[in-house]
This record gives sequence, structure tokens and C-alpha cells, in this order.
Amino acid sequence: MQQQITIKYVDGSETTYLVRPPDYAKWEMTTKKVISQFGGMWDILYVTHSAMKRDAGGKPTKTLDVWMESVADVEVGEGNPKVIQEEASADS
Repeated sequence: MQQQITIKYVDGSETTYLVRPPDYAKWEMTTKKVISQFGGMWDILYVTHSAMKRDAGGKPTKTLDVWMESVADVEVGEGNPKVIQEEASADS
């Protein structure tokens, strides 16, 4: 499953990140929860921060807590239906 999440920052800028399965896996390992328990604001910001760090390609990034302070708004896009359909077919 892939998900686009747009972060609007307090400085007026915005960036869209593509959250992918590894980001959700990191969330599961950190929270000790399963994906069906995903859904709070911290959860969304955590996986988005993970995607942001991946996109940075090893360049220094702000810690999650510091980065969250710069977030003004969050827009969660639809999941990629093609990926979901492929996953559903694999489960058949």
C-alpha cells in the first residue's frame, strides 16, 4: 500500500511524501501495534517523517519531535488502488 501525504508547514511551504510499506513497518516496530490499529495523528506524522527521511537520501533531517513542531496541516490522500488491488489478488 502506498499513500500520498501532504504536509503544510508553518512557514507556508508544503511537500507531498509517498508513504510506502517500509514506513508502516517501522511504525509497527516502534509502536508494537499492527496496521489495523493505525490512524491517529501521531501515526500519520510518524510514517510521513519516515518517508521524508528516506527522500533525504542520508542528508541530515530534523528529529520527529522537532519536525512535528513545524507542521501546520496534514492532507492524507487516497491509497494507491492499483497496489491495493494487486495485494488483494495475491491473497486470493
